[in-house]
This record gives sequence, C-alpha cells and structure tokens, in this order.
Amino acid sequence: MELRYLGTGAAEGIPATFCACPVCTEAARRGGREIRTRSQALLDGKILIDFPPDAYAHYLTHRFDLPAVEHILVTHSHTDHFYPQEFELRSAGYVHEAPPLLRVYGNDKVGRVLFDALPEKEHEACRLVFRLIRPFERFEAGGYLVTPLTARHDPSEGCLFYLVERGDTALLYAHDTGFFPPETWEFLRSARPRLGLVSLDCTTAAFKEGTNHMGLPDVVLVREKLLEMGLAGEHTAFVLNHFSHNGGLLHQELCGKARDLGFAVAWDGLSVAF
Repeated sequence: MELRYLGTGAAEGIPATFCACPVCTEAARRGGREIRTRSQALLDGKILIDFPPDAYAHYLTHRFDLPAVEHILVTHSHTDHFYPQEFELRSAGYVHEAPPLLRVYGNDKVGRVLFDALPEKEHEACRLVFRLIRPFERFEAGGYLVTPLTARHDPSEGCLFYLVERGDTALLYAHDTGFFPPETWEFLRSARPRLGLVSLDCTTAAFKEGTNHMGLPDVVLVREKLLEMGLAGEHTAFVLNHFSHNGGLLHQELCGKARDLGFAVAWDGLSVAF
C-alpha cells in the first residue's frame, strides 16, 4: 500500500491564515516543506481520508485523479476535516460526464453536516451516498477492510480514526486524537493487525497534550505500547502528521527531534509505501 499526505496542517495551517508569530512568519519566508495545508491523505489513489477546504488545492498541486475517487473516510465533522459544500460540484452543469458514485463514510454528526450542506434529495444528482459507520464495526471499501476506531477528541461527537487492512499489512491513521482510549487499545489487542504504517497526530509538537491531540511525549508512549503489544516492529514506519504553529517548531526543527525518537515527519506531498 501507499499513503500520500496531501495536507499535513491543523485547522489554521502553517503559516496560519491570520497569524504573524515567529513560526508563521519564518515558514512563509522559507516556503517548501514549511508550508502546511489542512490535513488530508490518499491511500493507493483510491481512498481519501478526510475532505478539507483545501481538497481542491490538493487536487491541483498533487495531480491525483480526484474525479475517479469512490471512497472518503471522514474522521469527524470539524471544517478542517470535512467541507461537504464542494460535493454540489459533482452534479450536472458543473461536470460534463457523471463521475462514479462517491461513498462518504462518517459518524452521525458528519451525516448531519453533509445533509445541511447538501439535502439528501440532491445526493442522487451529485452521485453521492452517505454511510453511517460506528466504532469497531468493520466494513469493506474498494477492496480494503476498514475499521473505525474511537478517538479521544471533541466530546460533543463520536470522533473516529481508522485501521485500514489489505492483504498482510495495515495502516493505522490516528488523527485527530489524544492518547488512544481504552476501548481502542482493547480492540487493537484482540484484532492484532500487522501494522505497516502508523500515522500519528502530533499537533502540539514538542509539548505533551494527550487529551485532544498529541505531541512528541504522547506519540512516544503510543509507539512503545504498539511495540509492546507486538502490533508493530522493524517493518513498521512511524510518521507524524497534523501540525500547528502552536507547537512552536518549524519543519526542520521538528524533523531533528522526531528522528532521535524513531519517527519520520510528514510534509505536504510525502508518499510512504508499506
């Protein structure tokens, strides 16, 4: 499998939209990998994870086949992860040929946000189907086995992250979440996936958080536990993602600290094969 990081920033991106702090000012000056758009990833060119306001920019910048994508896994309803207003542009008048059916998977809050943006009566015209999913209930999507896992994030909705399996390897894509809740650890212990790539939230960078997002002290604990449980090993790539200027580190600074701890750092456009 191959995961392509289309965007690697938190809600405000880096540089943040209206911020002139030292991190944002220097990131804007340096450009390149210091620039982070809102988080989105693409698995094997077939499955999108999240659909932020920057999805169209990702399509232009990274040149993937967006019209052909048939599956979107949504972690939660926050606008930096789900911006469904764009789906209206799949209907006649905006496209010359009808795209394939798009299946959007998410919790009940994601469904409500989608229906508010695009009434259900318009879904057929937009070639769109919403599927309500629940934690730990596996489903098939495009030949992949997907399990939604409970995240530790916004308590007002059932935020999710994803285990995606195909063949003898698996992706654990854990954003936005703090240190995993007990029920998620229990599921992973019983399911025993062979993790080829673990992608972890590191929004707060050098600072410990753990209750809503994670920083370096938190991801170290997650990695240690996955190794201890035998779910990860030398074959596993650990990559950090979803960064905020509030973490206080530029990309190159973060890379140095993460490398010493056994992690790679994602950047917009990075592809990881596993």
